[in-house]
Amino acid sequence: MRAQRIASWGLALLVVLAVPFVAPPRAAAGPWTPEPGHGYLKLWLKWTCNCGFGYVASDGSTYDYGFYTEIFANAYGEIGIVPGLAAWVHWPVVETFLLEDTRRGHVRDHTVIGDPAIGLRWRFLRAGRFASALEAGVRLPFAPSGEVQPVYGRDPPHEQIGALRVGTGVFDVPLALSIGYAWDGFYLAGSGGYVARTGDFDHVATWSAEGGGTFDFGLSLRVRFVGWHSIGNGAESSYHESPSGIGSGTNYTGFAVEIDYPFERDWWIGATIEGGMFALSRQTGGPVVTLYVATRFSVVEDPAPQPQTEPVVPSEETDVAP
Repeated sequence: MRAQRIASWGLALLVVLAVPFVAPPRAAAGPWTPEPGHGYLKLWLKWTCNCGFGYVASDGSTYDYGFYTEIFANAYGEIGIVPGLAAWVHWPVVETFLLEDTRRGHVRDHTVIGDPAIGLRWRFLRAGRFASALEAGVRLPFAPSGEVQPVYGRDPPHEQIGALRVGTGVFDVPLALSIGYAWDGFYLAGSGGYVARTGDFDHVATWSAEGGGTFDFGLSLRVRFVGWHSIGNGAESSYHESPSGIGSGTNYTGFAVEIDYPFERDWWIGATIEGGMFALSRQTGGPVVTLYVATRFSVVEDPAPQPQTEPVVPSEETDVAP
């Protein structure tokens, strides 16, 4: 089956990328928070394409539908407010969707402002190198909702298989519990969460598991697995068949491999590759490639050095979520 080939491709690519890097990287997302007045900023450009893996529909069938690409410009930032409490914001500033009308061989583009999210992370427990945190936020519906372009099959008679959506038009309220353990040059972290959605959309159960570390010469590697699983409590009318995965009823299990390198003090450049592995529905399989620049900053005088047991350079969660 096509879905099995997607899973095999994802696992094979993960092995190919991970095997050459056997030392642990710096630190990443998880239960850790920056010190008060310290923060982290990340800017990235994300590219997604329909590169031969097709669209996985709600019934598990896979459809080829021609040229499709997403290009998103994103920003993420967080700052410590008081010890153990940080505020964060994630904003897909500009999102461009390019979709072919296979009946005419014409590509249409749709450019919108993405849906920003804001929230708080409270690290309520720190015991030596172990930490745990609660996180809550809200995603605001800035992007237009509704269908913007029909999606037709690649081959004649070009039957309609869905319709592109670029925004949900609903509020998301994510809640998550995360845990993590940090060694001097290596960390492990995981999370479980729930996303409440308005507008009769399915609510969603989420999870993540990741680990990473840093080489002696500064190069860092992170490997992350994520899940987004709709629980089926939404109205039938809210479900979609959109290659963007934006809408109600989307499911996926995916992976990400992220590498970065410090080119200046407290500045990093990096790249991430992501893809779907299995349990996909209402989603394009990918892959997703991201290029980014990140910095760690302080707005207080004479900043204290960051302790090794408190990773403070988070990486935004894998961004294939709708």
